[in-house]
Amino acid sequence: MIKAILVDDEKHALITLEHLLKKNEDVEILTSVQSSLEAKELIDKLQPDLLFLDIEMSNLNGFELLQQFDQIPFKVIFTTAYDQYAIKALKINALDYLLKPIDPEELRNALDRYIEDQILTSEEQISHLNQFKNSQMTDTLALSTSKGLFFIKIQDIMYFEADGSYTHVILNNGESHLVSKSLANFEEVLDDDPLFFRSHKSHLVNLKFIKQYIRGEGGELIMQNGKSIVLSRIKKQEFLNLFKKI
Repeated sequence: MIKAILVDDEKHALITLEHLLKKNEDVEILTSVQSSLEAKELIDKLQPDLLFLDIEMSNLNGFELLQQFDQIPFKVIFTTAYDQYAIKALKINALDYLLKPIDPEELRNALDRYIEDQILTSEEQISHLNQFKNSQMTDTLALSTSKGLFFIKIQDIMYFEADGSYTHVILNNGESHLVSKSLANFEEVLDDDPLFFRSHKSHLVNLKFIKQYIRGEGGELIMQNGKSIVLSRIKKQEFLNLFKKI
Protein backbone atom coordinates (compact mmCIF):
# COMPACT_ATOMS: atom_id res chain seq x y z
CA MET A 1 0.00 0.00 0.00
CA ILE A 2 1.35 3.43 -1.01
CA LYS A 3 0.96 5.91 1.85
CA ALA A 4 0.40 9.40 0.43
CA ILE A 5 0.05 12.98 1.64
CA LEU A 6 -1.56 15.65 -0.53
CA VAL A 7 -0.50 19.32 -0.29
CA ASP A 8 -2.38 21.99 -2.25
CA ASP A 9 -3.68 25.37 -1.13
CA GLU A 10 -6.80 25.02 -3.28
CA LYS A 11 -9.50 22.97 -1.57
CA HIS A 12 -11.20 21.96 -4.82
CA ALA A 13 -7.89 20.64 -6.16
CA LEU A 14 -7.45 18.47 -3.06
CA ILE A 15 -10.97 17.12 -3.36
CA THR A 16 -10.44 16.25 -7.02
CA LEU A 17 -7.12 14.51 -6.39
CA GLU A 18 -8.55 12.60 -3.41
CA HIS A 19 -11.41 11.41 -5.62
CA LEU A 20 -9.00 10.20 -8.31
CA LEU A 21 -6.67 8.47 -5.85
CA LYS A 22 -9.49 6.64 -4.09
CA LYS A 23 -10.13 4.83 -7.37
CA ASN A 24 -6.70 3.24 -6.97
CA GLU A 25 -6.81 0.49 -4.36
CA ASP A 26 -3.05 0.54 -3.75
CA VAL A 27 -3.05 4.10 -2.33
CA GLU A 28 -3.81 5.14 1.25
CA ILE A 29 -4.30 8.90 1.77
CA LEU A 30 -2.76 9.72 5.16
CA THR A 31 -3.92 13.33 5.10
CA SER A 32 -4.59 16.33 2.86
CA VAL A 33 -3.33 19.77 3.83
CA GLN A 34 -3.94 23.23 2.37
CA SER A 35 -1.31 25.14 4.34
CA SER A 36 2.25 24.70 3.10
CA LEU A 37 3.41 26.08 6.46
CA GLU A 38 1.78 23.17 8.29
CA ALA A 39 2.81 20.55 5.75
CA LYS A 40 6.34 19.80 6.97
CA GLU A 41 5.23 18.93 10.50
CA LEU A 42 2.59 16.55 9.16
CA ILE A 43 5.04 14.97 6.72
CA ASP A 44 7.60 14.42 9.50
CA LYS A 45 4.93 12.93 11.75
CA LEU A 46 3.16 10.65 9.26
CA GLN A 47 6.18 9.71 7.10
CA PRO A 48 4.50 9.18 3.72
CA ASP A 49 5.91 7.10 0.89
CA LEU A 50 4.65 9.59 -1.67
CA LEU A 51 3.93 13.33 -1.58
CA PHE A 52 1.57 14.95 -4.07
CA LEU A 53 2.70 18.56 -4.02
CA ASP A 54 1.34 21.69 -5.67
CA ILE A 55 4.04 24.14 -6.76
CA GLU A 56 2.39 27.56 -6.85
CA MET A 57 1.08 28.11 -3.29
CA SER A 58 0.82 31.04 -0.91
CA ASN A 59 3.41 31.35 1.87
CA LEU A 60 5.77 28.55 0.76
CA ASN A 61 5.71 27.20 -2.77
CA GLY A 62 6.38 23.52 -3.38
CA PHE A 63 10.11 23.93 -3.99
CA GLU A 64 10.53 26.05 -0.85
CA LEU A 65 8.68 23.45 1.21
CA LEU A 66 11.07 20.71 0.06
CA GLN A 67 14.07 22.91 0.88
CA GLN A 68 13.08 22.61 4.55
CA PHE A 69 14.12 18.94 4.52
CA ASP A 70 17.76 17.99 5.01
CA GLN A 71 16.93 14.70 3.33
CA ILE A 72 13.83 13.70 1.38
CA PRO A 73 12.96 10.08 2.29
CA PHE A 74 9.79 10.11 0.18
CA LYS A 75 9.01 10.42 -3.51
CA VAL A 76 7.42 13.58 -4.91
CA ILE A 77 4.81 14.01 -7.62
CA PHE A 78 4.28 17.65 -8.46
CA THR A 79 0.79 18.81 -9.41
CA THR A 80 0.40 22.22 -11.03
CA ALA A 81 -1.34 24.16 -13.77
CA TYR A 82 1.95 25.74 -14.89
CA ASP A 83 4.16 23.64 -17.15
CA GLN A 84 7.10 26.08 -17.02
CA TYR A 85 8.12 24.38 -13.77
CA ALA A 86 8.69 21.01 -15.45
CA ILE A 87 12.47 21.09 -15.86
CA LYS A 88 13.05 22.48 -12.36
CA ALA A 89 10.82 19.74 -10.98
CA LEU A 90 12.84 17.08 -12.78
CA LYS A 91 16.11 18.50 -11.53
CA ILE A 92 15.14 17.98 -7.89
CA ASN A 93 14.52 14.33 -8.64
CA ALA A 94 10.75 14.39 -8.68
CA LEU A 95 9.15 11.05 -9.48
CA ASP A 96 6.70 12.74 -11.83
CA TYR A 97 5.02 15.97 -12.84
CA LEU A 98 1.25 16.14 -13.45
CA LEU A 99 -0.49 19.07 -15.07
CA LYS A 100 -3.90 20.13 -13.82
CA PRO A 101 -6.56 19.11 -14.56
CA ILE A 102 -5.03 15.75 -13.74
CA ASP A 103 -5.74 12.98 -16.19
CA PRO A 104 -6.67 9.69 -14.42
CA GLU A 105 -4.52 7.63 -16.80
CA GLU A 106 -1.47 9.85 -16.26
CA LEU A 107 -2.02 9.59 -12.50
CA ARG A 108 -2.12 5.79 -12.74
CA ASN A 109 1.06 5.83 -14.82
CA ALA A 110 2.76 7.93 -12.16
CA LEU A 111 1.73 5.49 -9.44
CA ASP A 112 3.02 2.60 -11.54
CA ARG A 113 6.35 4.41 -11.91
CA TYR A 114 6.52 4.73 -8.13
CA ILE A 115 5.97 0.99 -7.76
CA GLU A 116 8.59 0.23 -10.42
CA ASP A 117 11.01 2.61 -8.72
CA GLN A 118 10.75 0.62 -5.50
CA ILE A 119 11.58 -2.57 -7.39
CA LEU A 120 14.37 -1.08 -9.49
CA THR A 121 16.51 1.07 -7.18
CA SER A 122 19.09 3.52 -8.44
CA GLU A 123 21.88 1.08 -7.57
CA GLU A 124 20.16 -1.64 -9.58
CA GLN A 125 19.74 0.68 -12.54
CA ILE A 126 23.48 1.40 -12.58
CA SER A 127 24.15 -2.31 -12.22
CA HIS A 128 21.92 -3.06 -15.18
CA LEU A 129 23.77 -0.50 -17.28
CA ASN A 130 27.07 -2.10 -16.36
CA GLN A 131 25.73 -5.55 -17.17
CA PHE A 132 25.18 -4.48 -20.75
CA LYS A 133 28.89 -3.74 -21.02
CA ASN A 134 29.78 -7.27 -19.93
CA SER A 135 27.00 -9.19 -21.67
CA GLN A 136 26.21 -10.13 -25.24
CA MET A 137 24.36 -6.82 -25.76
CA THR A 138 27.58 -4.84 -25.96
CA ASP A 139 26.21 -2.59 -28.70
CA THR A 140 23.14 -1.49 -26.72
CA LEU A 141 22.60 0.84 -23.76
CA ALA A 142 19.50 0.78 -21.54
CA LEU A 143 18.46 4.27 -20.47
CA SER A 144 16.30 4.35 -17.36
CA THR A 145 13.83 7.18 -18.03
CA SER A 146 10.62 8.23 -16.27
CA LYS A 147 8.72 6.03 -18.73
CA GLY A 148 10.83 2.91 -18.28
CA LEU A 149 13.91 1.46 -19.99
CA PHE A 150 14.71 2.89 -23.41
CA PHE A 151 17.13 0.82 -25.52
CA ILE A 152 19.49 2.60 -27.90
CA LYS A 153 22.47 1.62 -30.00
CA ILE A 154 25.66 3.01 -28.48
CA GLN A 155 26.98 3.93 -31.92
CA ASP A 156 23.96 6.23 -32.41
CA ILE A 157 24.81 8.42 -29.40
CA MET A 158 26.31 11.73 -30.53
CA TYR A 159 27.17 13.04 -27.07
CA PHE A 160 26.21 13.14 -23.40
CA GLU A 161 25.67 16.48 -21.68
CA ALA A 162 25.68 16.87 -17.90
CA ASP A 163 22.85 18.77 -16.20
CA GLY A 164 23.52 18.61 -12.47
CA SER A 165 22.82 15.05 -11.35
CA TYR A 166 21.00 14.41 -14.64
CA THR A 167 22.37 13.71 -18.13
CA HIS A 168 20.98 14.58 -21.56
CA VAL A 169 21.67 11.79 -24.06
CA ILE A 170 21.70 13.22 -27.60
CA LEU A 171 21.32 10.83 -30.53
CA ASN A 172 22.38 11.35 -34.15
CA ASN A 173 18.73 11.32 -35.29
CA GLY A 174 17.96 14.41 -33.19
CA GLU A 175 16.33 12.58 -30.27
CA SER A 176 17.23 13.67 -26.74
CA HIS A 177 16.61 11.75 -23.51
CA LEU A 178 16.93 13.11 -19.97
CA VAL A 179 18.21 10.43 -17.59
CA SER A 180 18.51 10.68 -13.81
CA LYS A 181 22.13 9.53 -13.80
CA SER A 182 25.28 11.61 -13.63
CA LEU A 183 27.68 11.89 -16.54
CA ALA A 184 30.22 9.93 -14.48
CA ASN A 185 27.90 6.91 -14.53
CA PHE A 186 27.90 6.86 -18.32
CA GLU A 187 31.65 7.44 -18.49
CA GLU A 188 32.15 4.40 -16.24
CA VAL A 189 29.90 2.22 -18.40
CA LEU A 190 31.67 3.31 -21.61
CA ASP A 191 35.22 3.55 -20.25
CA ASP A 192 36.54 0.86 -22.60
CA ASP A 193 34.76 2.18 -25.70
CA PRO A 194 37.31 4.02 -27.88
CA LEU A 195 34.54 6.05 -29.57
CA PHE A 196 33.81 8.15 -26.48
CA PHE A 197 36.00 10.96 -25.19
CA ARG A 198 35.48 13.15 -22.09
CA SER A 199 36.13 16.55 -23.64
CA HIS A 200 35.11 18.57 -20.62
CA LYS A 201 33.52 18.07 -17.21
CA SER A 202 30.10 18.59 -18.85
CA HIS A 203 30.44 16.49 -22.02
CA LEU A 204 31.25 12.98 -23.19
CA VAL A 205 31.40 12.96 -26.98
CA ASN A 206 31.29 10.31 -29.70
CA LEU A 207 34.40 10.99 -31.79
CA LYS A 208 32.82 9.87 -35.04
CA PHE A 209 30.25 12.69 -34.85
CA ILE A 210 32.78 15.52 -34.53
CA LYS A 211 32.72 17.67 -37.66
CA GLN A 212 35.31 20.32 -36.79
CA TYR A 213 37.88 21.33 -34.21
CA ILE A 214 38.37 25.07 -33.67
CA ARG A 215 41.69 26.08 -32.13
CA GLY A 216 41.83 27.94 -28.85
CA GLU A 217 43.32 27.64 -25.37
CA GLY A 218 41.52 24.34 -25.25
CA GLY A 219 39.38 24.73 -28.32
CA GLU A 220 35.89 23.90 -29.48
CA LEU A 221 34.42 20.76 -30.96
CA ILE A 222 31.65 21.27 -33.50
CA MET A 223 29.37 18.26 -33.64
CA GLN A 224 27.49 17.16 -36.75
CA ASN A 225 24.27 18.68 -35.40
CA GLY A 226 25.99 22.07 -35.07
CA LYS A 227 26.44 21.89 -31.30
CA SER A 228 29.59 23.63 -30.04
CA ILE A 229 31.27 21.79 -27.18
CA VAL A 230 34.19 23.12 -25.16
CA LEU A 231 37.42 21.13 -25.19
CA SER A 232 39.23 21.68 -21.89
CA ARG A 233 42.83 22.87 -22.02
CA ILE A 234 44.15 19.80 -20.20
CA LYS A 235 42.37 17.49 -22.66
CA LYS A 236 43.54 19.28 -25.81
CA GLN A 237 46.69 17.30 -26.56
CA GLU A 238 45.09 13.97 -25.66
CA PHE A 239 42.31 14.75 -28.13
CA LEU A 240 44.63 15.83 -30.95
CA ASN A 241 46.74 12.69 -30.51
CA LEU A 242 43.71 10.57 -31.41
CA PHE A 243 43.80 11.68 -35.06
CA LYS A 244 46.19 11.50 -37.95
CA LYS A 245 46.75 14.99 -39.33
CA ILE A 246 47.83 16.03 -42.83
